[in-house]
Amino acid sequence: MISCLMPTYNRCPKSKNLLDEAVQSFLLQDYEDKELIICNDTPGQKLVLDVEGVRVFNLNGRFTTLSHKLIWMIEKAKGDILCRWDDDDICLPHRLSYSMRKLGDSLEWRAANYWYCPPGETIYVKHPGNTHCMALWRREVLGKIGGYPPNASGWEDQAFNKAVFEAGVSPYLGEVIPAQDIFYLYRWGVSPRHLSGSGGGEVGLQNHYNKIGERPVTKEAFELSPGWRKNYVQRGQEALMNYRKEEAVEELQ
Repeated sequence: MISCLMPTYNRCPKSKNLLDEAVQSFLLQDYEDKELIICNDTPGQKLVLDVEGVRVFNLNGRFTTLSHKLIWMIEKAKGDILCRWDDDDICLPHRLSYSMRKLGDSLEWRAANYWYCPPGETIYVKHPGNTHCMALWRREVLGKIGGYPPNASGWEDQAFNKAVFEAGVSPYLGEVIPAQDIFYLYRWGVSPRHLSGSGGGEVGLQNHYNKIGERPVTKEAFELSPGWRKNYVQRGQEALMNYRKEEAVEELQ
């Protein structure tokens, strides 16, 4: 089984659509043996969803770091294969099945390229990137790297990549896959809670994480309604067509 880990905090009501779309991305996956774990540690705010294959945990106290939250989720996971499932990005339906084929007998695999989606701009391919959020790894890898990187909020992904590289498990940047196989739409600018955009190194990232926890919370229950607001499979195809046009122009120059 693949256990997909979706940490989330204080998305509702303003950004509830991000959660709805992220859950729908999971439900549309063509790989069957899977589960989605949603961990919401927003005090006083409850997420409600009764869908097979999805487990929602609502906690009354916020974790001090994102790493602590992910480690807690890993302990709750049923699967021997794990992956991050960020709550503000889109995964196309072939993400898990494609990644499983690529993983094979390895301990960890990740693509190095993805569709980058800035607001109001054309989607375009981007690589190489820090793509731990789209990796697939076996639980066994945690023993090789001393466990999931602790005490980090926003740089745990880089720490993970570095650890698996230094342990001889995987290349640091992952594999550049054919553009037609790209399965991840990395959305930028959809939320002020985006840790990777806060800057300031490890201290700045942790400070941003802490400030997010100081923002007002709407203390009520929100029922999730999985669904995509756009046809993201089609958007991926449009991005692929644009990419191939650009390649053709470059070849003529």
